[in-house]
Amino acid sequence: MKNIYPADLSTPPYVVSNYPPLFVLLQVPFVWAFGPEFLYGRVISLASTMAVAGLIAATLHTMTRDRTASVAGGLMFLAVPFVLHWSSLDRVDMLGLALSWGGLYAVVRRPDRRGVILAALLFVAAIYTRQTYALAAPFAAFVWLLAGGHGRRALALATLSGSLSLLLLGALSALTGGGFFFHTVTANVNEFRWEQVTYNLSTLQGLMPLLLVGGVAFVLLGLRSTPALWWLAGAYLVGSAAVALLIGKIGSDVNYLLELSAALALAAGAMIFRYASRSGVHGVLLIVLAAQVAIMIQASQYFYSGLQSDVIAHRDGLIQLQEVVDDSNGPVLADEYAGLLPLDGRSIYLQPFEITQLQTDGRWDQGPLLTSIRQREFPAILIWKPPYATGIPRERWTREMLLAIGENYEPAHKYAGTLVYHPRPGEEGP
Repeated sequence: MKNIYPADLSTPPYVVSNYPPLFVLLQVPFVWAFGPEFLYGRVISLASTMAVAGLIAATLHTMTRDRTASVAGGLMFLAVPFVLHWSSLDRVDMLGLALSWGGLYAVVRRPDRRGVILAALLFVAAIYTRQTYALAAPFAAFVWLLAGGHGRRALALATLSGSLSLLLLGALSALTGGGFFFHTVTANVNEFRWEQVTYNLSTLQGLMPLLLVGGVAFVLLGLRSTPALWWLAGAYLVGSAAVALLIGKIGSDVNYLLELSAALALAAGAMIFRYASRSGVHGVLLIVLAAQVAIMIQASQYFYSGLQSDVIAHRDGLIQLQEVVDDSNGPVLADEYAGLLPLDGRSIYLQPFEITQLQTDGRWDQGPLLTSIRQREFPAILIWKPPYATGIPRERWTREMLLAIGENYEPAHKYAGTLVYHPRPGEEGP
């Protein structure tokens, strides 16, 4: 058993474990039994995505007994392009979202002592899958209980989930000599760019305009007719919108929009229920949602099917990169395709992006790594340089790293958009 949250990063491996351990722990038995594969995490993500859709539908049905609204809310989540894309990845996000929705459903289904305890445990599990799940779902459950006259249970939920989370934080930090806090909190404080927020929210507006309008409309119109559902959906929308703003952190991606997508799907189902007794408006809303689904499906085909096609087109190149790793006698540095290293049974020596952020913030000394590069200790360095994102290497590697690589290594091949650098022949570099 190895500590994945070392407090000291002055010696290799220079690796940051950004997330809590639950998602990794679930895959450990499979790795022990069958060896390292991305398949395990992908299956967990896909199953979690389906679970989220089911829990959105189940929550709506518990509160409304309206099958149409419930099915519409659940299916709407599955149609979101971000969800479709992320559901196939070996990433923590979908499992955390499923656990957080399990907590919401537990509270809605049984707002009693047992329901509150179960919800708290699920919320803590979600937080220890991904830290950002500490906000939207627990906040929505707290507000819903409080608005429903369950003040003591709301306080119990907040106290239990908060105290368990802090207890685990203290325990894991103590066991790792402060490493857990450093990796999951300190090392996640990256540069923030508002232009990145604006760009991604503009993308959201372009892909999901009718869902956004529906969410705002439900917040403005739903209190009198559906107060219980309004408090839950409204609070979840507010919390998930706050989380979505974190997409401004450098290195962030559309996974920060997954909770907001779930909130908008919940609001869509709530709007269907609100007008269930008015057949004309109800029919128009269903047509509007169908149009929104058509927009999102078209967008998915345009954006993400292209990404999948690109991956398939680079299959031979990835095989070549794997052979480079296999044939290398010593540690290999890589950025985009660092996952090839554990597949080959190797440890990751360096996470360029995370370590570069620490260097930029003055929390890590790159000197020893630069010395190793200048001494040409690495038989291969793989740097992803796609034609559509020429600035990516400068975000993932420091200027000094790229300069040292350029002086002491030479590009030999380019596979799957990745330049393969080998040491320059001759004497040790400067």
